[in-house]
Amino acid sequence: MSYSYLHDMESDGSDDNHPPMKPEGSNSTKPKLPPNTLPNPPYDTGSRHLVLWGLVLALVTGSIFIIIGIVIYATSTTPGRFVILDHLNGWADLALGLCLNALVTVCTQATGYVHGTTLKWGLAKEGRLRFNANLRLFSATKGAFSVNGAVINAIYTVSIIFSYAASSTIFIHSSILPEFIQERVDIDPIGGPSTLVAFLPPIILGTVLVLRAALGLVAFFSTHVPTWSSSPLDVTSALVYYGYIRHRPQRCMCSVSKIKDSPVDPIRPLSRQPSPWSSHKTVPRVVWFVWSTLAVWAGWLIVLNTWEVRDSVRAGGDGNSPRRIGIGLLWLAAVQSAVTMALHYCELVATLARDEAVWRMASSPTGARPAGNPLKLMLGSWQSSVLVSAKPAVHWFFRIGIGMVVEGFDVTFLAVFFLIVLFLIAVYVTVVATRRPRGPQPVAYGHVQTLADLVDEWSTIMYWGHKKEEQGAGPWPVCHAGTTSLGPLPPIRIEEFYA
Repeated sequence: MSYSYLHDMESDGSDDNHPPMKPEGSNSTKPKLPPNTLPNPPYDTGSRHLVLWGLVLALVTGSIFIIIGIVIYATSTTPGRFVILDHLNGWADLALGLCLNALVTVCTQATGYVHGTTLKWGLAKEGRLRFNANLRLFSATKGAFSVNGAVINAIYTVSIIFSYAASSTIFIHSSILPEFIQERVDIDPIGGPSTLVAFLPPIILGTVLVLRAALGLVAFFSTHVPTWSSSPLDVTSALVYYGYIRHRPQRCMCSVSKIKDSPVDPIRPLSRQPSPWSSHKTVPRVVWFVWSTLAVWAGWLIVLNTWEVRDSVRAGGDGNSPRRIGIGLLWLAAVQSAVTMALHYCELVATLARDEAVWRMASSPTGARPAGNPLKLMLGSWQSSVLVSAKPAVHWFFRIGIGMVVEGFDVTFLAVFFLIVLFLIAVYVTVVATRRPRGPQPVAYGHVQTLADLVDEWSTIMYWGHKKEEQGAGPWPVCHAGTTSLGPLPPIRIEEFYA
């Protein structure tokens, strides 16, 4: 069943330089429907319960880490409050570190999804939402202390940096324990344990996860979110349904790069569409930042190896004080923050490509279908799944290449694997950012006003293609492309004009 309430609407003449129209009676959460709409909104409301369970997971996980840190502090008799893991070494240690990073990624993704979704609808209420995908850590609603204001964004930024830094310092390595520890524990100094766990990193990791979950819960219950779906079609349909944006006619072949063109003359379809690089002004900056991060890290490691200044990254002292561990964690957070931010920037490019893939399904035989489950949409997109899988791997290789030892920090030859993975991420984001989709279907990359212009008939399943032909003002006919729920439409006529 289709919801064709957009087809007859007049254009409001808005473009990307003007905020989308706010709904009438914006103080009310109930939309004022056009006369030919059906009572139920034509979009998937998404899995609210799944999102809530993600926050609960982060809250429980953070609480467990805080308890672990407190127990270590209360029960340890070693200087610096360590727990010595007698048999955790070799591959077992590496596997546990990878699992820990994967768990941190799951928790940060869950809390970040709530932050990004509530931010999206906060920007929509202010008339400032442009794309379905946003750099959520660098986009804020009005009011510094609002649930998605600048202060809260700063807290999210610091928390995600410290979450990975703390997970990288939970396991401290030493092939032979120093004498100051051997004197107070009953172990064999030659064949002794190689891994220690201090009390401070688990407490910091748990604190930032609990903080992120708490902020997410506040935003979850205080923000009106019409749909928790991450699909650009569901989000755009909800925006139209609530009156934030509306369909503008005669733009059926206008991609996001033509969003400022008004009025639009009839145009011929393109056989190749613009790339994300040329469609979103932030994408080139993301690509350059990722490559710059790789270059800085490669240069620093080359200097360490060439000048033999490896000991400069090893702090002196006895290594047994919480202050020493705290300073080491701050240092690691500082040097690791560029990598964490680079991966966050890559999310924008991956999500833009994923949103475009969702829209381009409308010209396939199966049509574009709703995907309210954000987990299903993420796993079904290779662009998103590759990046999410790469996050724990990048931080894991960082940990084994630049690891924390009892004496301080140790940069080993394994850091080259970290550089290789970071290089692959840079290649990946460059390829995705510069890829130009084939076919006449205009690209939107999740730009909500562009999608609202391209879709003239909303339904739970949409097919896009050639719809009709009319006599234009000139000597040639003018065709129209759009969407329907009745089945696949005829292919676009490349040589014809569309409006």
